[in-house]
Amino acid sequence: MISSKTKEKELQLDEIKTIEELNSIPKFKPWVIDNLTKKRLFLMILSFILTLGPIRFIIVILLHLICLIFMQIMVIGTKPQKPYSNFRKRLIEIVTQFLCRLACFFYGYVHIKFVGEKNYKNWKKNRNERIIISNHSSLLDMEVILSFITGGFVAKESVRHMPFIGNINKCLQGLFIDRTKKNSWVFEEIKKRGEIPGLFPLVIFPEGTTSNNKCLLSFKVGAFSAGMPVQPIIIKYKACFPLSFLDLTDTYYHPLVVCMSQFCNLYNSIEMTFMDPIVPNSEEKKNPKLYSQSVQKKMNEVSQLPIINSRFRDSLEYREIIKKIQKQKNCKKNK
Repeated sequence: MISSKTKEKELQLDEIKTIEELNSIPKFKPWVIDNLTKKRLFLMILSFILTLGPIRFIIVILLHLICLIFMQIMVIGTKPQKPYSNFRKRLIEIVTQFLCRLACFFYGYVHIKFVGEKNYKNWKKNRNERIIISNHSSLLDMEVILSFITGGFVAKESVRHMPFIGNINKCLQGLFIDRTKKNSWVFEEIKKRGEIPGLFPLVIFPEGTTSNNKCLLSFKVGAFSAGMPVQPIIIKYKACFPLSFLDLTDTYYHPLVVCMSQFCNLYNSIEMTFMDPIVPNSEEKKNPKLYSQSVQKKMNEVSQLPIINSRFRDSLEYREIIKKIQKQKNCKKNK
């Protein structure tokens, strides 16, 4: 376990001049990605053309559009945060899972290795765990999860306004969290949702932000505040190019390059692990922090992903320093 309070190797943050210096700081390790050399960039562009990247991109957009239109039709005559009829729920589940799995296929994720199929079948049959917990590496996580589980996501408020993703999450009865509000409001909303029968399960990323898929970040306690059983899942990506699954906001490469990387491979793979459900003991029900640490430790043991106690604010700091370094580089070029 690496603490985010580790001394910065005598390097002050305001003295950082290069990406290499920034990436050497332990608390920023969760956002370090493999260097995309000019040679790899050329191969990526070539691969994008040869693997029909533009056509696949258009197909994915169309699939999202179909899913969105379908969702909008399905919610006609319904009330927000009120259970749908069984027929409506089942139809949403079948169509959403099919379209999301098809989208993953055109992204290049042809094979999804499923670990813990017995746990998945038990969960699907009983649906006892109303809260799903997952690690978080990319916006693509949502589509991967929706390929198997139909549920609403707890997402930051800004996601509400994202094309397709925000609208679809609203239709799936997801929650949008305003990070400026007090934690007690978040806890209450999650607890309320978890206790309403008939709603889609709630999918939560307790890390609160994306990382490079090489570690587990600190868990926020909101997902565990209700003291309810949780169903943990772990997603691992295996992509040819280092940007092929990343959040656009978490890298110093141009968004166009990151977007292109999504469609430059004909074959990537994903490993999805459906763990045993976790039921809190009496002490953990009273102490959400203890419960979150217990779940994090079990996910660490199963995934073998190291725990790095970095947080959302560290990712913001990392991005700000990246912007500063890029600005300095541009100033030097213009001289």
